[in-house]
Amino acid sequence: MPEPTIDDYRWLVSDKAQPFLEEAASPSGSLVALTKRLRTVLTPERTHLVLEQVELRERARVKFSRPENMFFTRKLLEQSTDEQIANYKASRFPSDQPIADLCCGIGGDSLALAQRGPCVAVDRDPVAITLVEANGRVLGVGALSCEETDVRSLDGHLESAAWHIDPDRRVAVQRTSQAVYSEPSLDVIQMLRQRIDHGAIKLAPGAQLSDRWQNDMSVELEWIGSRRECRQQVVWIGSLAHHPGRRTATVLDRWGESHSFTGEAELQVDVAPCGRYLFAPDSTLLASRLVGGLADQLQLRATSYGLSYYTADEYRESALMEAFEVQELLNLDVRRLKRLLREHKVGSLEIKVRGVEINPAELRKKLQPKGSESATILIFRSGEHVKVAVAQRCLLT
Repeated sequence: MPEPTIDDYRWLVSDKAQPFLEEAASPSGSLVALTKRLRTVLTPERTHLVLEQVELRERARVKFSRPENMFFTRKLLEQSTDEQIANYKASRFPSDQPIADLCCGIGGDSLALAQRGPCVAVDRDPVAITLVEANGRVLGVGALSCEETDVRSLDGHLESAAWHIDPDRRVAVQRTSQAVYSEPSLDVIQMLRQRIDHGAIKLAPGAQLSDRWQNDMSVELEWIGSRRECRQQVVWIGSLAHHPGRRTATVLDRWGESHSFTGEAELQVDVAPCGRYLFAPDSTLLASRLVGGLADQLQLRATSYGLSYYTADEYRESALMEAFEVQELLNLDVRRLKRLLREHKVGSLEIKVRGVEINPAELRKKLQPKGSESATILIFRSGEHVKVAVAQRCLLT
């Protein structure tokens, strides 16, 4: 089937498509029957777009609070910033001043920025511009304007107090961790910075910056996570850098509240035997290489050198560390562990592994947990031994 054209997407966001979208969202029969019915009045491309929107809107619920009337493509939804992270990032921009969101996609960041003041969403993809315009309209975001153009061709008339850019990380249909290969490149972004030295660059969590950017003492590198995953890395420039020359790890909780740690990368802490509590660092700490800094601040010790859990005899609370109270500690012995879990009637079992090559799914099959109780087992290396801690998760107060 031919790819939908820009005219097909413009039809999709128009009032003409609305009856078909409503019908697809609440089908009275099978999907096959619905498809046949739509194809009697629509082209195959438009039928596909209507059916796809139903699926994409459902998938978008993890990112957006009101996706039922928004418009997406599969790729642009995957690349978009979710609403909570976009709101957090927007809070660092100046209020009531014009902001440019470059390479805007479907507008995850644009929509949040436009809540603070005038925002122009810029993208060279006419489909993206069509969708972000429609999303701004259906969500009632009045301070949003759109411009279809290539960021590389923007001339000096761009008037903004600050900018945000999301360079494409897919070159030649393959992912790359090298930020230098982004599109537009960091060289283009550097020229943009020379015109307006207040901005933010959205990158993949594992994007590797050149030494020039990593050693730039005027920028702040921040890793942002939500829903237990590190979602993106942001390079904050100019007045948007709250901690110039440093790194920050930020976690957003289920209510959208932010919890941050700013510190020194690659800090090492002492190794000690497992104490009463074990702590598992959030993925943002690992990506930013700040886990040692927070562990030192919380007076934690590592269970081993390299990838490890952290431990203390007293409870420490941090939104960037999962805490577990150890109930049993033993050397890894599957038969003994299976017997212990049955004695404690553990049926709901969480398995966490760090620094040891063990497949949790295969281990679960061997353990065959049965019972009404729940527990977490943490498997890690300590000295010459592989240890297993049977523990209970500590909830944040």
